[in-house]
Amino acid sequence: MPARSAQPQAPLTLTLAATLAGGLLCSSALGAVEADQRPVRTGVGVRPMGLQSPEALTSQADDGWMLRARVIVRAVDRGPIDRALGLRRVAEGPALLPVRASEEPGELREFWLIDTTSVAAAADLADALAGQPGVLEAYVDSMRPRTLRANPPTDPGFVQQWFINGLGGAAGSVNALPAWKNGITGTGITVGVIEAGFNIDHPDLAPNVNLAASQGPILGYTFGDHSTACAGLIAAARNGIGGVGVAYGAKISRQFFGFDSDTAASFTFRNDLNAVKSCSWGPPDNAILSAISSIELAALQTAATAGRGGKGTIFVWAAGNGAGVSDRVDYDPYASSRYAIAIGSIDRSDQRATYSEAGSSLMLVTTSSTDLFGSAPSGVYTTTGASVSAPGDYTAGFGGTSAAAPIASGAIALVLQANPNLSSRDVQHVLIRSARRVQPDDESWALNGAGRWVSDVFGFGAIDAAAAVALAPGFVSRGPDRTVASALRTPNVAVPDASLAGVSDSVVIPSNLLVERVQVILTAPHQKAGDLRILLTSPSGTQSLLADTREDYSPGYDQYTLASVRCWDERAAGTWTLRVADTGPGWTGTLGSWQLVVIGAPPACPVDFDASGTRTVADIFAFLSAWFNGLGDFNLDGSTGVDDIFAFLSAWFAGCP
Repeated sequence: MPARSAQPQAPLTLTLAATLAGGLLCSSALGAVEADQRPVRTGVGVRPMGLQSPEALTSQADDGWMLRARVIVRAVDRGPIDRALGLRRVAEGPALLPVRASEEPGELREFWLIDTTSVAAAADLADALAGQPGVLEAYVDSMRPRTLRANPPTDPGFVQQWFINGLGGAAGSVNALPAWKNGITGTGITVGVIEAGFNIDHPDLAPNVNLAASQGPILGYTFGDHSTACAGLIAAARNGIGGVGVAYGAKISRQFFGFDSDTAASFTFRNDLNAVKSCSWGPPDNAILSAISSIELAALQTAATAGRGGKGTIFVWAAGNGAGVSDRVDYDPYASSRYAIAIGSIDRSDQRATYSEAGSSLMLVTTSSTDLFGSAPSGVYTTTGASVSAPGDYTAGFGGTSAAAPIASGAIALVLQANPNLSSRDVQHVLIRSARRVQPDDESWALNGAGRWVSDVFGFGAIDAAAAVALAPGFVSRGPDRTVASALRTPNVAVPDASLAGVSDSVVIPSNLLVERVQVILTAPHQKAGDLRILLTSPSGTQSLLADTREDYSPGYDQYTLASVRCWDERAAGTWTLRVADTGPGWTGTLGSWQLVVIGAPPACPVDFDASGTRTVADIFAFLSAWFNGLGDFNLDGSTGVDDIFAFLSAWFAGCP
């Protein structure tokens, strides 16, 4: 994935590191070598590829991709893999190993890695395995273009930490000083920085590096200014030099992104030690639908649910810098994942940063530069220095959502010191409840059905570290999350061309779940995905714009997951309506199928059915009224039945917890 930088970085180590650091090495830069054209199975589907070095262990491919001589296989056990390999000869024999990326429960048990002798051999083997009984998936390990979400720091400067302390007339601040004064500095918490690796020898970072929580050096991976800057914003030490991080008492570790299997390994690495993982990268900020491989998604799920002894590792993601091209965080499957906190940017004047992406899956914002070419006084001061010859540099010109994400990660470290027993979802609740409403007169703000202010450009507001730290110790855990999915809807209707009215379809969710996130899994074939405007309306009337008009010529949506957090804390029960409109002339398509997935938790007192705050006889009548209308799924099994009546009455007589 390309680096979210305003300017390309110089390559760090040959072609592999050039991709990692964000400098896209295009095929035109590879000389006149004729590419081997063939379809290749990848983690995001079969793609026609031009392979520059098919007989090598790694090969550049089209559009900045790189392939490795490794096959990722998903199977219930290794039996079908062994049988397939027994029928097939691979030079010198493939090396088969299960994924063991975690030192705590929660291994990726369905995934197996097969190392072969060349990229071409891996592509052939993936094709052969994909058709075998018992093999769920088989694809070549690939590294897609990534972009770092900030301008690479270049200008050293003096300490200028308005984004932490609000000094110098800065309205935008993460407000960490009151927490520091109460002794909350992140002590005991480790935050991982997932990227190309940061400079662990930087004098402002070295005192806080947790080597036990860090991945060791990986061939072809090195460190750079961008990741060093992110690390400094989290936990630069309070040692009399340079600046300090938001959580200067915390520890930091480094993990490496890259090929699908490497990125998956970083997600699940030592989550017994890493409480938070900060990601300031993502797909190109070009408003085009992006995808995530199954091994990465499985690793995110594993880490977010099994990390920290079952409380879940917290993933913080830069929301992206593509506002200028109408990009939305909703098209980024990493930042919009149910397992991530998507963070946008405000500037020192408390205004939305010009580059910061909007989206229904945007959760919060925090401080960063005014624009991608930030400089004092509007840029962000932090550590830099990507070489031994310049080990202790600083810059006042860092920025983008790349800076916002680690600032948020530092604030979360403070929250976890205040209450280390919070689950990953509890942390989200604490941040949302304590957030500061930015620019309250902005027209983007709306009240959702739970009475929470939410905005497409500010999420639930700006992180207030002091307020979050004050709320954390007494926060009552929401308990395990529950998922309720509708039946698959298959309207298969044409979407009228160039009509804002579009077509709509509805589903009924019977469960009285308190919503956290909703997902729409959509199939809508279309000649130009960018013509489709997709809107979801909750039973409370809250609207989530899941996709908007843009220049994206992708062929519609194929079981694509779009997500929203705008309905946070609403009751799920009732009718949800999806509207798909074709806003541009000349390109046509259909609304094929869709499914709604609601993720949340039961109310603290499930029998308080009328939400009055107390358990009374009125709750019984409220429940029965809902039950007769098909909205009485009390036991959360996805349907309303007589068993729900008995479950409700049993709980009502038992009283509230």
